[in-house]
Parts: sequence; structure tokens; C-alpha cells
Amino acid sequence: MTARRRLARAAGGAAVAALLAAGCASGGRRSFSRPTAERESEALRSWTDSLARAGPPGNVNVLYDATLSQGLLRTGGTLAVRLREDRVEGTLAGPFGTPIATYSDGELRGEKLRPVFLPPGQLRAVLAGSWVGALPTVAGQSGETVLLRWSGTDAAEGVFDVSREELLSVRVERPEGRLEARFSGSRNPWPDRIEIQEERSGSRLELRLLSREIVS
Repeated sequence: MTARRRLARAAGGAAVAALLAAGCASGGRRSFSRPTAERESEALRSWTDSLARAGPPGNVNVLYDATLSQGLLRTGGTLAVRLREDRVEGTLAGPFGTPIATYSDGELRGEKLRPVFLPPGQLRAVLAGSWVGALPTVAGQSGETVLLRWSGTDAAEGVFDVSREELLSVRVERPEGRLEARFSGSRNPWPDRIEIQEERSGSRLELRLLSREIVS
């Protein structure tokens, strides 16, 4: 092999590695390498198990301790979300029950707030520490984590811990601007803590789970 060919092959390999690393969806700075067939199969089995643990879509009431930041505005209170098979509604209220913002028809709206867009199906998935759509592809691996990618109308990429069967973060590129959710804390079965950031509005919503009730 000539020196020129060796340099070209090395450059090609570096380009592939760089593309995989650039695809990281937050969850800390990570570098991903091309996944092996064995790792890909293991990751998809683990992802399927995590969906089963989170439970099927249904009627659920969820209550969070919430902090909403947007620009110079920073306010806290409780976020009550009513998840129903045909709709998702939520109310962010202050310490004395005063409404700060409401969620309906895929938008979080409030006085002096720029609307935050998140479709009901995607919001339901984020609260469950999951994502929607068909089975993802495994785009990279780094230790116990893999980079998952979804295509179609709910296109996104996420960092998934295979051994713990937990999605660490998910990022969505949309016409309205990038939206990213990060998950932390315990899961029983939904994540204890969620942080949602929307680039367009400069909004950050920090949630700590207080209660989750399945409604018949």
C-alpha cells in the first residue's frame, strides 16, 4: 500500500469517527465509535425492555416540583400534568396556586412567556424518560452507552445506557429550534428528574417528580 493510500484510509476513518462523535446528544461530552453487531443487538434488546418497564400509554396524573426559566424570568411552583389517551393537559402553578402557564394543544403558554412547542406524544415520552416512533438505529457506542437515532416525523437522537436500560438524554432538531431533554435520578419507573431546554425560546424547565397516579 502506498503512503498516499495509507493517508487516505486514515483520513476516511477519522472522518467517520468525527461524524459519530458530533452526533452525541448531550448527556456529557462523549465520543462514539462504530458499534459492533453484538453491541447493536444488545442495545436494541435493552431499549425494548426499557419501553416495557415504562409502561404502555394510558391515563396518568403526574405532579412535579417545577422551575421555569426564560430570559430574565425565573419562576417556580408545581406542574400538574393530566395524560389521557386522547389528550395531554398541564398547569404550572405558583406557591399559592396562581396559574403561571398552561400546556394544551402541544404548547406551553403563559403571560410574558414565549410559547414552548412540544407535541403531546413527545411530551408523554419525555416524562416517561423515553421516546416515540419505530425502533431506533444504533449509530455509535461508548462504553456502556450507545447513540440511538430515530427517523421520520419524530426524528431525534439520544444517549442510552445499555446496562441500566435508561435513556440519559434526547435531542430533537425542529423548525421551531432544537429541543433537548436530560434525565437523572432514580426511575420508578419514570425518571425522578428531567431538564428540558428549548433553544428558540431560551426556555429551561426543571422537573422533580412528586407523584404519579394511574387513572382507570
